[in-house]
This record gives sequence, structure tokens and C-alpha cells, in this order.
Amino acid sequence: MTGFLGRPSVSGIRWVARILGTLLGLLLLAEFIEWLTGTRPPATPRDYLLAVGWLLIISGFVVGWFKELAASLLVLGGTALVSAIRLLPPGGEWPWPIFIVTAILSFLFLYVHLASRGKYTQ
Repeated sequence: MTGFLGRPSVSGIRWVARILGTLLGLLLLAEFIEWLTGTRPPATPRDYLLAVGWLLIISGFVVGWFKELAASLLVLGGTALVSAIRLLPPGGEWPWPIFIVTAILSFLFLYVHLASRGKYTQ
């Protein structure tokens, strides 16, 4: 797989994941702040679990600038938590799945990076 993905491509994957994560993190942070200070502040355990999930995703985007694996796991864990909470009644609303894209890009970067260094061979 690394035959056609050279060093510039690996760096490009990393930067696309970082920039996309930063933009999505800022958008999510704005939504989170609006949700906290809105007309109906969080009051139920469901609301607090949603807040934990959103904070996991936001922290994953921040950590993504330093550690790709930890960031991917935080984003995927937060998305899974938010998805589980939102799909339970009376929810029924699917959260934005675009967050998973940054986690996939980070995993792809790690795979290509390790394969190019010879640490991941089949």
C-alpha cells in the first residue's frame, strides 16, 4: 500500500486530519456552548452523558495534533456514546457522522506511517 503513498502523501493525510478536526472541533465547540447556555440547559442524566460524549470528541480533536491513535479512539468513543444516547427513546436523531472521517484519516495515517517504516508488515 505504501508503494503509491510516499512521504508527502503521509504528511498530507496527517494535515488533512488535523485541519478537518480543528474545523469540526470549533463547530462542535460552538454548538456545545450554545447547547449549555441555551433556553433549556442540561438537567437530566441523558444530557450529562451527551455532554461527556461531545467533550470526548472535542478533546479528541485537540489531542489529534499530537497523538493520532489516542485522538482516533477519543473521537470514536465519543461518537459511539453520543450515538447510543441519541438513538435511545425519546431521541431518534443520528448525530453528525462526519466526526468519524477524522478518526479514519488518523488511523490511515498511522497505518501508512508504520508501514513505511517497516514496522507493520504482513
